[in-house]
This record gives sequence, C-alpha cells and structure tokens, in this order.
Amino acid sequence: MNRVLWSKAWHDAWPLLTSLGLLLFAFNWLYVWLSSLVELGALAVFLSALPPAFEQIIGVPFSKVATPTGRIAVAYVDPIVIFSAVAWGIARGSDVVAGELGRGTLEMLLAQPIRRTSLIITHAVASTLGALALALAAWGGTCAGLATVTLAGSVDARDFLPGALNLFGLMVCLGGLSTLVSSWETLRWRVIGVVAGVYVVSLIIKIVARMVSWLDWMMYVTFLGAFEPQSLAISPVDAWQRLCVMNGVLVGLGLAGYALAGAVFEHRDLPA
Repeated sequence: MNRVLWSKAWHDAWPLLTSLGLLLFAFNWLYVWLSSLVELGALAVFLSALPPAFEQIIGVPFSKVATPTGRIAVAYVDPIVIFSAVAWGIARGSDVVAGELGRGTLEMLLAQPIRRTSLIITHAVASTLGALALALAAWGGTCAGLATVTLAGSVDARDFLPGALNLFGLMVCLGGLSTLVSSWETLRWRVIGVVAGVYVVSLIIKIVARMVSWLDWMMYVTFLGAFEPQSLAISPVDAWQRLCVMNGVLVGLGLAGYALAGAVFEHRDLPA
C-alpha cells in the first residue's frame, strides 16, 4: 500500500512540479540575458538617485546591484520566483488532507490498511523532493544563462547555489505550515487563505523591520527573516555558513509543521 501512496503523491504533484520547474528555469535564464542588456554605468547613476529606503527593501546594497552578480542575485527574490515557491508550498500542503476531503477520496485512502501518518510522511517527502527540484531548476536556469550570455564581468554560477537552496528552505517551511493547517481543516480554500495570510503578514513585518531601524528586532519574529537568497549570492565568503543557519530555521519549521500535522491528523475525527 505504501507503493500506492508514493505513486499517488507523485501523480498529484508532477503537473505543478513540471510547470513551475520550466517557469523557474526559463525565467532565470531570461533574467540573465536581460541583465546583460543593462549598461552598468547608467544603472549605477539610476540607483544613486533612488531613496535609501529602496536599498533596504531589496536587501542588497545598490553598489552590489550595479554589478553583474548583484543584478542576477535579485532574480531569486523576484515576484515570479517568489510566487512559484509560495504556490508550490501552499498548493502541496493544502492538498494532503483538506484537498482529499474536498474530492471525497480521503475516506477511500484511509479504508486501506495504512496509518494516517503514512499519508503525511509520503506527501511530505514528495513535496520536499519537489521543492529541491524546483530550487535546482532555478539555479539551472541561472547556470544556463551564464553559459550562453556574455556579461560585462566575471560571474561564478556557484555563487548562486546557496540562494537557490535558501529558496528550497522557504518551500519546505511553507509546505510544513500548509500541511499543519490542512491537518485540522476541512476546506482547502480556507487552508490556502490562512497560510497566504500568514505569509503576507510575515512579509509586512519583514519590510517594516528593514525600513525602521528601531524595529529591526522584528526580523526575528518572522520566518522570512531567514529568507535572504540575494544576500547569500553577493557574499560568497560566508554564504554557506549563513545558509546553514537560515535553512536550519526554515527547514526546521517545515519539519515541525509536518510532525505536528501527523499528530493532529492521527487523532482528529473526520467529518461524515
């Protein structure tokens, strides 16, 4: 029966995984090409005219954005990349219990000789491996762009791998949180709404913490404080050390969410 669970998990995940993987690969490749079209001198002049608040929001010094590495690093916090990561985490997490209930398939699954936690575990592993594949697809797009586009300066593709893995950590975190909410909910749209609301509030807290110096402590009360892929790329010296700390937080929260989801789902009563 475990083989059936694995097959079902991948069957449910592959359409979204394939589409988002192609999107991330193509977008990051295109982003490198577009970056090559920007004249560094003109960009530096433009950035110097912007208020300092913009520098705080993007999390990268303007002096770094005016370099090829800095420009490409910003791709990992581009709305398209963030949307893809959030979509994967929330879509997969909200589907495991609430989605199955909505489709009327959960009862048939649980009628088989399997533990409820097995359903959570197989879903968690499939979602986590999918998140890793998406992160590598994003990095692969960057590598493909650097291999095919001529830039005004030397850029090492390996500098962007920590940022891609930080993106993986974000997806694991959102997947665990979504699964936890789904484990006690009955309607998938409510799960999506709750987790999306948590993400938006966390994003607002992070922006406020960046822009208001005396509120910088708020960065430690949001999980997005551990999501800084752009800063990892521009500081390769300590990038891996910082990544271990950041992903320790994100992946740790995600795994805790999956564990709590298993405990909640194991003991909840299903609606008739």
